[in-house]
Amino acid sequence: MDERLAPGKHLHYNAYNNRFLLLNDECHDLFVGCECAEIEARSPLFYQKMVDNEFVVPDDFDEAEVIKYVKNRMQHDSTWYHVMINTTLDCNLNCWYCYESRIAGSYLKEDVVEAIKKNIKLEYTRARFNTLKVSFFGGEPFFYFKGIKDVLSFAEEFCKENDVEIIADFTTNATLITQEQIDFIKKYRCHFQITLDGDRAVHNSIKKDPSKPSADTYQQTIDVLRMINAEIPNRWVAVRVNFDNRTLKKIDEIIADIDFLDRKKGYVILKKVWQIPKDKVDVALLHEAVQKFFDKKFLLDYYIMPKGHVCFAERHREVLFNYDGKIFKCSTISSFDEDNALGKLDFETGHVQWHPTPIAYWQKYLLPKDCIECKWFPACLGPCNKQLLAHKDEKIGTFDAINMDTKEFLMYSLKYHLLQNELLDIPT
Repeated sequence: MDERLAPGKHLHYNAYNNRFLLLNDECHDLFVGCECAEIEARSPLFYQKMVDNEFVVPDDFDEAEVIKYVKNRMQHDSTWYHVMINTTLDCNLNCWYCYESRIAGSYLKEDVVEAIKKNIKLEYTRARFNTLKVSFFGGEPFFYFKGIKDVLSFAEEFCKENDVEIIADFTTNATLITQEQIDFIKKYRCHFQITLDGDRAVHNSIKKDPSKPSADTYQQTIDVLRMINAEIPNRWVAVRVNFDNRTLKKIDEIIADIDFLDRKKGYVILKKVWQIPKDKVDVALLHEAVQKFFDKKFLLDYYIMPKGHVCFAERHREVLFNYDGKIFKCSTISSFDEDNALGKLDFETGHVQWHPTPIAYWQKYLLPKDCIECKWFPACLGPCNKQLLAHKDEKIGTFDAINMDTKEFLMYSLKYHLLQNELLDIPT
């Protein structure tokens, strides 16, 4: 990725409001070398531009306090209710990097389905919400499609009766999705996160179906992406590319195979396989891959900031129901067992009984002072409590993992937001 600017140009970024200023030498020198009064006297138009874009603010304006308030408001937003469901912890594939403990034969029980329905009704009577998001996770959620169908059929009827918007959300390897299932879900507003692990050869070497050793899981995934792109009108598709250096070397083939996707209805997530150390990543290949996605007009989420939202598990009106009725919040844990459970489900009433101590830590304000004082805090919003609790004696941050320095990241961010504005027809 070429991070160079034209000679005599300087990029300035405001993390508070995600605004960029591209300055010539004269304005840059004024900005870094002069007090506000002198800038205003020497260049009133430039000074007003800085004021309008909040690069200059009153002395009593505390951005950190505003951002903490905004984050808190997102965490306590009652207009959404987000229900996550592990329909199963079983999977048809056996990927080496998977962090979850697989449970063969697990599936969403009927009494759990009925309790989830009661819970949605109960939450609505407690505090009306305008949007119900139902996310299906696993395991491979389509390994037990009956559970998906039962919950969505209820949710559709409930939302129609109460004038509530419904979002159906799926994190899936996509290899089990059939035309019949597409026909069922295409009436919903659908969000998908679907994974590719490399080009055909690499992907098929990782995503293996033990019951079908010769299966071309790569082609199965591409075929389903084509169906989604062609047949689900109200959709948002995230293609997650989990990479190591082998994948980065073959990025051209991946881009060519997903080139049919509507750029205005999805994006690509680029994430390093977590077991690969940062210093083992070929940085030149990584930066080249980032640029290639931009060249093909793909919005690319590579730790993009500003996040614009808090992690779903930090929202107070969010709950994860395991297939067996155990209660959690985060989907990125290795074992959905009693030791990690944050509550229990009352099957008779649908009431979630949170365990006081763990949920208190989950929702406690834990951000360290270093985080709040960091110049990136307004865009980053800090790590979630799960990460903070897991790294109690460590300093953790976004730049620890991304193989970009500040200058490189800012150029990537500028390209992302320029492309986003182009796709959304927003003047720049």
